Amino acid sequence: MNKSRHGLIRSFKAVVGGLVIMLSQPLLAELPPEQQAIFKAATKRSENVNLGDLINNIDRQQTKGQAMIDGTVDRSAEIAMSQGDGKAEAEQRAKALCKARTRYIFASRSLGKQALSEIFAEASASPELTVVFQGIPKGTKLPKGFLDLQQLASEFDPVPSIALNPLMFQRHEVSAVPEMMALTEGEWVDRECRQEIRTRVAGITSMRYLEEHLDEGDLGQRGPIQDISEPNLMETIAQRISEVDWDAKKEQAIENVWNNVPMYPLPPATENRIIRIDPTVQAQRDILDAQGKVLVSAGTRVNPLDIQPFNSIVIVFNPLRESELEAAEEMVKSYVAQGQKVIPVLSEIDKTEGWTMYNNVAKKLDHRVYMLSPDLKQRFRIMRTMSVVRASEGFFEVREIRTDM
Repeated sequence: MNKSRHGLIRSFKAVVGGLVIMLSQPLLAELPPEQQAIFKAATKRSENVNLGDLINNIDRQQTKGQAMIDGTVDRSAEIAMSQGDGKAEAEQRAKALCKARTRYIFASRSLGKQALSEIFAEASASPELTVVFQGIPKGTKLPKGFLDLQQLASEFDPVPSIALNPLMFQRHEVSAVPEMMALTEGEWVDRECRQEIRTRVAGITSMRYLEEHLDEGDLGQRGPIQDISEPNLMETIAQRISEVDWDAKKEQAIENVWNNVPMYPLPPATENRIIRIDPTVQAQRDILDAQGKVLVSAGTRVNPLDIQPFNSIVIVFNPLRESELEAAEEMVKSYVAQGQKVIPVLSEIDKTEGWTMYNNVAKKLDHRVYMLSPDLKQRFRIMRTMSVVRASEGFFEVREIRTDM
C-alpha cells in the first residue's frame, strides 16, 4: 500500500493563514516522458501567441493566449507551468517543504463538515501537521474550490496548514480517507522529494495516536473511512487540455488578431511636398568604450546616417484608397526592378476583411507588406498618405504624394 508511483499530477501547497495556492514546478520532472509532453505542449499553446511575424516585423502583434484555455484549466496550467524566475523560486519552496513537512492527514469533503472541522482543529493544534486534499469538487473553479475550506479553516487560531497535493495521493496510493501518515525528513534529489513512510494509519485523525505508534509501519484501518469525493485535479486538467481543439483555437486567434492591430486612418495628401528630417543627436554625456576611453565626448553632435546608411525605401499608403494602392503597386515594381530594398507599409485595412485584404494587397504588390507602427509613424513624422521615406544627403526625406489627380 505504501508503494510509490508517479502520476499525472503536480504538487500544490496552500500557504498557512492565507490559503494561497501554489504548484511546485520542479515536480514536473517526476512525470513520465509522455505526460511531461502533454503539459509542455499545453504550456506552449497557452502562452501568448505571437502573430507579429505574420503581420509585420516592425510592429509585432500578440494575441491573448490565455483565452485558449478556459476556466480552471487555464488558471491551473499557468500555475503548474511557472516560467522564468518563478522556476528557481518554486524549487527553493519545494526544497523547504520537502524537509519540513513530515506529518499529514489525507482528507476529502466526503467526510462532511463536522469531521473536517475536527481534522482542522487537530491541525491547528499541531503546526507540523498538514491537511492534504487531492482536488476540488467537480465543476468548481479553482478559487471557489478552496473558499469553503478557507471559511472552515478561518474559524481556528492558528489557521491550520492545508495543501492541495494530488501527487501525494497517487504516490502513496491513498484511495480512502481519513488517513494519517508520518514521513521521514525529505531529501531533495534530482528535483524530487524523497521521503519514506514511518507510519500510516487509516480511519484515525489523532496526532497523539500517530506519534505513539511512530515507526510501526502500515497499521492498516483502525477507524471508519470514506471514499474520496473530489476528482484528481491534475488528471482533470490533463483531460480537459487533451479535449481542447487547438487547431480551432489557433484559427480563432489568427482571425481575431486584427482587433489588436493599431490602425491609422491618415488623411490623403492634398499636394506634393517634401519634408526633410535631421536625425542628428547630441551626446548628453561622454560615451566610453569597454576600456573607459572616450568614444564620443559630451556635446558632440552625431548623425546616425553617417554611421549606418539607410538604404531602404519606405512606402506608406492606405490600400482602402484605390489610387494609393495602384500608385504603391507601380512604385514597388519600379524600385524592385532597380535593385532597391522596398518596405511597403499599410496605414490601415478593413478589419472586417482582415487577413483576406492583407493577403490580397501583398499578392497585388507581389511583395511582403507591413502594418504602420507607432514608432515608425513618429520617427518619420508620417502625417498623410501616401508618404515615401528615404535617406538623402544626411537627412531623412519624407515625400508626400497626392494620388487622386
